[in-house]
Amino acid sequence: MAKKLCAACGREFAPRPQIRNQSFCSAPECQRERHRRWQKDKRLHDAKYRKIDAEYNRAWTAANLGYWAQYREDHPDYADRNRQVQRQRNAKIRKLKSGIAPPGNPEFILPSGRYQLIRINAEGVANGNAWIVEITAIACSPP
Repeated sequence: MAKKLCAACGREFAPRPQIRNQSFCSAPECQRERHRRWQKDKRLHDAKYRKIDAEYNRAWTAANLGYWAQYREDHPDYADRNRQVQRQRNAKIRKLKSGIAPPGNPEFILPSGRYQLIRINAEGVANGNAWIVEITAIACSPP
């Protein structure tokens, strides 16, 4: 049987004949990656799964209120890295904001279409809530 390359680790493996179109090897890390990708796709395309998953996460969070605070306390390296990465994201957002033309600039024309809006607080951090909006550009003559 022909060997294939694992979609997660890139190593060569012999697919099992019982698994049609197998693209991940049997290494536990690769199987976790396969499951993670499946979940991401399922959340994206299946509204019922997305709703059930969100309900489960809300229930778990309510039952484990101090989990993340304790985790950060127990893993200072993780917390430091997370702060550093967040600072980089904030800097990137500030840079993007500075490149946008101010309202009323005649050179800036927003084309009609669907857009995803994400609220960003004063520190430049997105809160995770997003809205899909449809914007229709209308032509108006200057006063």
